[in-house]
Amino acid sequence: MGITDEILEQAMTLFDSAGVVAEGGGAVLILGLEHTRERNLDEGVIEGGRFHNKGWPNHVKPRMMNLIDILLEKGFKAEPIGWWGYPSGDVMRLKRLAVTAGLGQQGKNTLILDPKVGHRIRLAAMWTNAPLTPTGPGVYEYREHPLCQSCNTCIDICPVEGLLQPYRLVAPARCLCNLDSILVRDRQGECREACRTICPVGR
Repeated sequence: MGITDEILEQAMTLFDSAGVVAEGGGAVLILGLEHTRERNLDEGVIEGGRFHNKGWPNHVKPRMMNLIDILLEKGFKAEPIGWWGYPSGDVMRLKRLAVTAGLGQQGKNTLILDPKVGHRIRLAAMWTNAPLTPTGPGVYEYREHPLCQSCNTCIDICPVEGLLQPYRLVAPARCLCNLDSILVRDRQGECREACRTICPVGR
């Protein structure tokens, strides 16, 4: 078994999906974990006017630390990208990396739709200098998702008019799921991630 297969096998004991892209003079592991009622990755509280995610450090951080320890024991460097793999301010790029690594395709709501759990997958990223071979197509491929062809429910339900077009967020900063959104700061709108929760893929 090569080092790539070995590390991915270890990663899959901790996460629900895993892939590799070449990046930053090394490799980036793209890791997917299913969000469930029992494992609420989106759990959080508002403190001091800011949202603080509680689910991520409870469920993702321990898995990231475990995988980092595995890589360190093998003599490689490894570190999470962002806040324990949480892509603050860089969500769109992480989606593209997930497609590149073969974790799934983007739906019309621009979210990665995992082949098994659909929209419930959450993504994290880790850099390592381990000589890992890229997985998936190796390049970002734009193509229509076969399960989205005749469905527009996510577009129809989006509360920000004109924001969501098929496979494209026209102005990501206006998305109410974006905690830095000017609409959120100005309390001009509310969103319960309808484009995600209404998606029938993976139900």
